[in-house]
Amino acid sequence: MATIDSINRSSLNVFSNNYGADNSAGKQQIDFLAMLMVQLKNQNPDKPMDNQQFAAQLATFSQLEQLTDIRKLMEDQADIFALMAMSMENTSLPAMIGKYASAASDTLDIDGINSSEIGYKVNMAGVSGKAMIYDSSGKVIRTIDLAGSQVAAGNHTIEWDGKDNNGDKMLPGKYQVVVETTENDGSNTKLETHTVGKIEAIRYKNTGTVVVINGIEVPLGAINDVRESPFS
Repeated sequence: MATIDSINRSSLNVFSNNYGADNSAGKQQIDFLAMLMVQLKNQNPDKPMDNQQFAAQLATFSQLEQLTDIRKLMEDQADIFALMAMSMENTSLPAMIGKYASAASDTLDIDGINSSEIGYKVNMAGVSGKAMIYDSSGKVIRTIDLAGSQVAAGNHTIEWDGKDNNGDKMLPGKYQVVVETTENDGSNTKLETHTVGKIEAIRYKNTGTVVVINGIEVPLGAINDVRESPFS
């Protein structure tokens, strides 16, 4: 009996070290082995476990171990492929600096001197529209009316000169913009907006790689178009 207890503790320690108690597959193996040892320890001496039954249980355990090894190998390969893809991506990204890009964003950056441009996409033509620019407190400081070709289906850009509705220059900083169209029935549709401009820098952060366009950091995954020349 003491020998079985010793085997039980030793085997569980080996599997715990190899697979870790936090690993679900490793935990399944530890549980299976523990149950098998308990079964052996508590079997009736006059009617020991049937050899075929015991062999079947060992075969099941062996299959579980093999599946665990295969799973671990596949996870390791996935990590390697992800690392390779990231390395290739980081190597090629600097070549994007100086090119022109469009990326999903609702932010305008004003330096107090130059105008700022933002794009928007109209899926279904409206009869009118407007772009509302908000400051950091959530107050609308400028409304730009849109009409005619500006609300036709397709991609468009609008330019903000950095002034509020009174014609006063706003302080440098970042502002939020919301663009919407009005349909024939009077309903309003909020449109997708995107920043457009030259890629100024690539920055690698803990949260992921970002691209700087018009002074605005946008996630790499938000970029939907890259060109050699400015957007018309």
